[in-house]
Amino acid sequence: MKPTFHITQKNTLIDTALEIRITNLRPCEVVTLRAEMCDNLGANWESFAEFLSDSEGEINLATAQPVSGTYFTPDITGLFWSMVPIADNKPKRRTPLKPLETMLILMREQEILTVTSIIRNVVKPQVDRIPVRERGLVGTFFCDSNSGPLPTVIVLGGSEGGLRESNAALLASYGFNTLALAYFGIEGLPKELVNIPLEYIQNAIDWLKDHPKVDFSKLGVFGTSKGGELALLSASMFPSIKAVVGYVPSGVVYPGISQSSTAVSSWQFKGKSIPFAFGKIPKEVNLEINQARQMGEPISWRKTYQWWAEGEKQAEIPVEGIQGPVLLISGGDDQLWPADLLSEKVMARLKEHDHPYPYEHINFPKAGHSFAIPGFPTSQSVSSPFGNGKLLLGGTPKDNSQAQFEAWENVKVFFHKYLTASSV
Repeated sequence: MKPTFHITQKNTLIDTALEIRITNLRPCEVVTLRAEMCDNLGANWESFAEFLSDSEGEINLATAQPVSGTYFTPDITGLFWSMVPIADNKPKRRTPLKPLETMLILMREQEILTVTSIIRNVVKPQVDRIPVRERGLVGTFFCDSNSGPLPTVIVLGGSEGGLRESNAALLASYGFNTLALAYFGIEGLPKELVNIPLEYIQNAIDWLKDHPKVDFSKLGVFGTSKGGELALLSASMFPSIKAVVGYVPSGVVYPGISQSSTAVSSWQFKGKSIPFAFGKIPKEVNLEINQARQMGEPISWRKTYQWWAEGEKQAEIPVEGIQGPVLLISGGDDQLWPADLLSEKVMARLKEHDHPYPYEHINFPKAGHSFAIPGFPTSQSVSSPFGNGKLLLGGTPKDNSQAQFEAWENVKVFFHKYLTASSV
């Protein structure tokens, strides 16, 4: 009989658990399983693992130990997170939110035994994607056209700028409306993350208030990295926001990100800059950064941000003003900035002020700064937006992938519990 794949998916969403088994192999033979995928940015990825079939001629990827490959311990998601990019010079065609097709190719030496594919979606087909270009906003509204008014979450990206839709699209597949909201780095908005007016968030809130699909009494915000800083700050100022999630956030306002100046706030309100942390950096910290840059190594900014916040009490976000529960998620090996310590500052401040709503900080000790929707490769660093080499993000590919899956489950449970009062 021909070797056969057995693939089980509860549904096709990318965060759904998979089962992958292979049967009808020869007992105790070595075969190679390759995976190939083109992502939504047009980049091609691949991974592989060699396995020894059991005495029945079967391989279960959940329990099988790779003999060699791009990952080395039993892991049903290993072929996905361990993918590495395939170098090519072809123009990249961006296809946001398209279904991801991963080809699985089973080989015995150079012979192809069988081929199959797995389709994973970042959004359910019944979720509508509606561009928003009014009231000065640049965003995308995701909603189910057949539903009534639903709890709604504003979703904010980080210092990469522009419009990042994946978190919003996937969350909208679980019974919410979402508004993926850009706030700089795209046409019609500031070019740099400097003195972004917080009235922009108020405009987004007002837009949602007037939308017939939105249950305005159940409004949340979900931000990542600098977007997490913005989420906490916005929720502290605008009482309409009733639940907050921050991925690797900061409870301290930091300088804006600009090619020309670092001594400017990221945010302003009513024309006045929000106080920001910009403490003195020890010479040895700057020396470490310069040495890494000279050697072409990825740069860690963790210590810089930690020292910037040292003693800068005026820059702490008044999170006690948030009118709802708070969930913060961080990695203990975050090398971009110390989101774990910054999240603890938030917890301490909420405790100090007897915050009347639930609040929690979940830390993944071995994870870094890379928190996004689960199911994508986690094997690569990211380039600095200003061309200053690579940013050291921290964590290992496996630990980052595992943290992403667990964090995402916590996010879904949190918003369902506090915005819909139901369980997932």
